[in-house]
Amino acid sequence: MKSTVKLLTFFAFAAILNLTNCKDKGPTPIAPDTRTKSQLITAAEWKWTVSTCDVAVDTDGKDGASTDLLIQMLPCAIDDSYTFKSDSTTLEKTNVKCKTGEPLAWKGTWVFSNSEKNLQWNVTDFNIIELSGSKLVLKHAITTGANTYQITDTYTH
Repeated sequence: MKSTVKLLTFFAFAAILNLTNCKDKGPTPIAPDTRTKSQLITAAEWKWTVSTCDVAVDTDGKDGASTDLLIQMLPCAIDDSYTFKSDSTTLEKTNVKCKTGEPLAWKGTWVFSNSEKNLQWNVTDFNIIELSGSKLVLKHAITTGANTYQITDTYTH
């Protein structure tokens, strides 16, 4: 009888111990990305995935006005990939040429300015909205005649 009580006590203790160790500890926290902005932008090739305007516009004269600019662009304009190199040069590559004889790649320049809040890319000055390990969001203004439009472009990899 004593061995049965000892055995039952042992199983009860094991069950309680097991229950206390099964607490949900939640998801494992993700360590913050500590790379510099230069390291983030040069880490991999970027693909243009979103382009929006603050007001609806009709850039191609075909589908009506929209704030989504990519749906109004030719496939040759949106298939490009962009590589920012650590020597402040860029490489833009395309898979679909817009014109016969057009090169498959173009070189350019980039530099951060305004305490790394802006990106001067070729001849355009962009405000950096987001720069992370997988996403680059840039905003800039385009003036046409008396109208100024705010364009937000998103690149991912």
